[in-house]
Amino acid sequence: KGGGRDAAWCTALYSSLILAMDEGQQESPELLQEFFLTTPGSGGGDIHRLIKDELRQHLKVVSLERFGQARVFFRASLEQLHPSAFQELHAPEKLYAVVLKQPTSELIPLVRDLPGMQAEEALAAHIADAPGWARALATWRTFAAASASSTGIAVGSAVHCEGCHAGDVGSGFDLEGLPQSFRVSGKRSGRAMAHLGSNGISEITGEAIAEKRGWQVALRGFDVEVVVHVNDELLIVALPLLERTSARQSNFGLTGLSQPVAWAMAKSASIERGELVLDPMCGSGIILLEAAQCWPGARYLGFDSDAWQLQRSAQNLALLSGRTRSCVGLARGDGSRLPLPDACADVVLCDLPFGKQFGSLEENETLYPAAVNEFRRVLKTGVGRAVLLTNQVNAPRLAAALLAEPGAWEVTCRRRLTLGFMEAVIFLATATATPQGAASNGQREPGVLPPETVRLPWEDGRGRAKWSSFKALDRQPLQPVMSIRPQAAIAQPTAVQAAEPEVASS
Repeated sequence: KGGGRDAAWCTALYSSLILAMDEGQQESPELLQEFFLTTPGSGGGDIHRLIKDELRQHLKVVSLERFGQARVFFRASLEQLHPSAFQELHAPEKLYAVVLKQPTSELIPLVRDLPGMQAEEALAAHIADAPGWARALATWRTFAAASASSTGIAVGSAVHCEGCHAGDVGSGFDLEGLPQSFRVSGKRSGRAMAHLGSNGISEITGEAIAEKRGWQVALRGFDVEVVVHVNDELLIVALPLLERTSARQSNFGLTGLSQPVAWAMAKSASIERGELVLDPMCGSGIILLEAAQCWPGARYLGFDSDAWQLQRSAQNLALLSGRTRSCVGLARGDGSRLPLPDACADVVLCDLPFGKQFGSLEENETLYPAAVNEFRRVLKTGVGRAVLLTNQVNAPRLAAALLAEPGAWEVTCRRRLTLGFMEAVIFLATATATPQGAASNGQREPGVLPPETVRLPWEDGRGRAKWSSFKALDRQPLQPVMSIRPQAAIAQPTAVQAAEPEVASS
């Protein structure tokens, strides 16, 4: 109401609203583990609706609490706990077991009158003595056991903590001896704890935990990471459990086409395992990399005539996991004269030059027909698909290029959308072998374009508002953060790393 401070207050109130999901269910507090997950910051309300639905469907969730745009806390019964159920969640970027969650206002009396190092020591002692360690470690061991089983390592010893039960995990490797090594990743933000430093929190908390639990500090090869994050609202201490090994849901390092639009183009191509997908003018590689993350079973090849653009693509590609990187190739080449044989590709994805930042409208008069002809040459007849993007000004040029050779293409969709302050159009087309004058599948005469629409074939009535949750459903499953090793390698204690955890401030 009225914007300004009132709007900010309403946003803060909404962000911290507790949503009871199973109001009639009463669980003993000893049997509940608190978790929190991080979500894509750009997902908006649709991602949070997906989280709510998934937690209700896959887990015995008691309550859900949202803080800010990217953090969600919830409680689940340890009696029902099984890591595979968590791995079925599509919306989260990362999942943590909570050791301690406390309002920052309750910590201020503890550290307010102390100088920096003494305040950090007081906070570290408070964290090391937190009562949630036993339950969180039992949960961590349960997830570690699942990770070990998936790699063929036999594990043994019941995973338990005082007052809670997470089940027997078999026999063999002794999980009760773990963790033996750890690292603290600390971050302080905001004003309330401004006299504390992230490095100091990491180092001194590491010393306090090592003394309390007998673990050794290891910057690499550690068994467990302890995330400590304090801002003006909350202190969070948590143990990472699951993550996405290749998750650039928010932003690549070097920008290009809007990532949601790039993903929507790739989805429209219906990419199948084993197919060859080309981007003949890949620029910074956003379309290919979005596709490779969600459909990793295909092979991806990007070309660009500009060596600088290929360097940008390579830098963005380096952000992805090794498995994803291995299915993507980059090469220098002219999009209208590709160094490829005829009928070798299944899909062409291309953001054609608009003639503003690259090229010109005059150059597009010849570039568009040449590029479309080359796309048709390299695509397999009858099954090859093209998903092409241009702006509204160039849309007639692209349409004319697709219709220039009768029977070469069937245009199945023209979807209008906004790119920044510009109107654009996505064209979906199939490489056909329809004789001139014959209808394709009895649906449309060759040379006739479908009317423009505001929906792609797979979209529902909410249009772009639903893209974030659709994308989440296409991503690969969450993977364990910790990988059990039969001989746990323990590094010599050195310094504790101060690293920004994957926890977004509200």
